[in-house]
Amino acid sequence: MMKPQIETQRINAFVDGELDLVNQLEIEERIKGDAGLRAQVDALRQLRAALREDAEYHAAPDALRKRMAAMLAPEPAARSRPADMAAALQRWLGWRPMATSFGLVATLLVALNVVGMRSAEEARLMDDVVASHVRSTLGQHLVDIASSEHHVVKPWLSSKLDFSPPVNELQIPGSVFLGGRVDYVDGHPAAALVYRQGEHVVSSFVWPNTGKDTKPEFSSQRGFQMAHWSQAGMAHWVISDVNRDEFKAVVSAVQAGGEDH
Repeated sequence: MMKPQIETQRINAFVDGELDLVNQLEIEERIKGDAGLRAQVDALRQLRAALREDAEYHAAPDALRKRMAAMLAPEPAARSRPADMAAALQRWLGWRPMATSFGLVATLLVALNVVGMRSAEEARLMDDVVASHVRSTLGQHLVDIASSEHHVVKPWLSSKLDFSPPVNELQIPGSVFLGGRVDYVDGHPAAALVYRQGEHVVSSFVWPNTGKDTKPEFSSQRGFQMAHWSQAGMAHWVISDVNRDEFKAVVSAVQAGGEDH
């Protein structure tokens, strides 16, 4: 019996990473056997990638960010009230010449838009990382190349990808390197390095990144600990359900291995 067609709105939500995990995994399973659906998803991903690559990015100055944070900080008696926020903005700009005020408002709106776009992009990445990690553990497809030796896994991954990922064992107690696989995060190929930390699986996703080096940013979602950062031309996303203290040790070990790349 033919399965019902997936509505366009739901496909768009899937590409944007806005579905819950159950629905996301369901559509990913449908894509495997539906060439038409796969083509539709690929076309939307290509469109999104083209828009993201061609769009210009303008970072807000630190001084503006501080003024925005102070202006938008909620007061105890009235939290998140648009009228109060608008009044605060009007008071903040009231003493300036009108032309300058319009310019500052435009700058403020651009800055808020950039912050919103970056937050949405990070949320989509986070959902993709969670889905890939869960899919690999539920489907018993943790690795494509099973080996505890980095000099075996690294050449294999390099031959399948258009970049050479950093591959290292984690130098912490209780860690076992299981191997690696080729995965897809946010529509592009990524190396997935898989470790077992005690009884828990750790997935470390790596792909090229042109951004400057950053420190790890920690978060949690759906019971998983997550961290992401940029290092030596690579984006790193690490996920596991270990406790927070042990997860920090894992992230530090992954960072140390990335320095040897």
